Amino acid sequence: MRDYLCEDTIAAIGTPVGRGAIGIVRISGNEALRILKEVFRTKSGKRKEEFEDRKLHYGLVVDEFGQPIDEVLAVYMRAPRSFTGEDVVEIHSHGGIVVVRKILREVLKRGARLAEPGEFTMRAFINGKIDLVQAEAINQLIEAKSELEAKVALAQLEGELSKKIEEVRDKLLETKAYIEAAVDFPDEEVEILERGKVKERLLEVKEEIEKLIKSYREGRLIKEGIKVAIVGRPNVGKSSLLNALLKEERAIVTEVPGTTRDVIEESITLKGIPVRLIDTAGIRETAEKVERIGIERSLEKLKEADVILFVIDGSVGFTEEDRKIGELLKNRDNAILVINKKDAGLKVRCSEVKEFKRCVEVSAKEKEGIEELAKEVMELVVLEPEAVLGGEEVVITSERHKELLERAKEAVERALRSLEEGFESPEFLSMDIDEALESLGMIVGKVTTEDMYDIIFSRFCIGK
Repeated sequence: MRDYLCEDTIAAIGTPVGRGAIGIVRISGNEALRILKEVFRTKSGKRKEEFEDRKLHYGLVVDEFGQPIDEVLAVYMRAPRSFTGEDVVEIHSHGGIVVVRKILREVLKRGARLAEPGEFTMRAFINGKIDLVQAEAINQLIEAKSELEAKVALAQLEGELSKKIEEVRDKLLETKAYIEAAVDFPDEEVEILERGKVKERLLEVKEEIEKLIKSYREGRLIKEGIKVAIVGRPNVGKSSLLNALLKEERAIVTEVPGTTRDVIEESITLKGIPVRLIDTAGIRETAEKVERIGIERSLEKLKEADVILFVIDGSVGFTEEDRKIGELLKNRDNAILVINKKDAGLKVRCSEVKEFKRCVEVSAKEKEGIEELAKEVMELVVLEPEAVLGGEEVVITSERHKELLERAKEAVERALRSLEEGFESPEFLSMDIDEALESLGMIVGKVTTEDMYDIIFSRFCIGK
């Protein structure tokens, strides 16, 4: 377990490694201002003893011998009006990695230590500047792969999810107050509980928790992307379809069956949602070892996929191999039949197919029907990007949050069962509600452990 010593002054490079216009070295802690005074000089080479709060100062950073390293802008942010809640200094230099590392080295020589991954954010959490949901949202915002994921992360950073969790906790705390009163006055417990509408309140809490849990499906797709597997027998145009969706020639396309021997994965964005396209090896019976391994991997990918595009050659119609694959997929709600080679004339049409709920006719070669197929994919996962972008709903994207919400829901359901079955004592109700409160508290960080710090903040980059 990492040992976080918040009395230490920490420092790290806060910008990506490599060439850039600007590089930033960030310092946080009680010694931040002293260190700035030791490394900073005015343009004329004089020491500067006074730094106005939250104002940029132009000058030089010098090494231990007083030799200039770079021209910089430095800003001092006095506690508690800073990201971490501590004294914070940022030194903005030119972005060459050699220069930025030399500045960091001088800062470390003056008594700072190198920050652990996520330690700046962790200090912001410990000092009450943000809660745990907001801390996790910072990392998600940094790593966002789409506009929609960034939007959801920003909403969580601004406290929308935290506010919802707190509203649910407040209802549980109010409910618990009535239960505690029933414990204190056992002769009137039934009357107190009825007057407090305990069952009604618990049902409301359960409904709100369930709504948040339900949002995780959309949240996971927004964060991780939609996994779309393209399957079918060899030479039906799977690789051509992949290229058409990507709008570039990524997969090799030939007339030779079995050209794709392994799984190919590529990413695109549809309506702001990341989509992972998985082009699989053609599924057929074969004695060739390498091709057989590819087919086995294709079948494994079907289990992971959110959406399956089952491609057939419409100019040929259903073959025996097509029908065998179709038998594996026809009862799956996440399968879309794609009738390809529309440009060559179709011998089978969507209107004639009853086994699949969704069907699209396309020409991967001519890029015809691709937009309609993309629309079908989005409708199948029941994702409404416009609603999320419009801020109409709170969405959870973290599996940790989902698991804790499920634990809270189970505790509330136990309390409801006790009420319905005629509980022996309000104490049992109180214990169940305490467990629900603890689970919800762990989401925002009101109840937490140091081990949880390690898991959450170790995923951050150094400098954040």
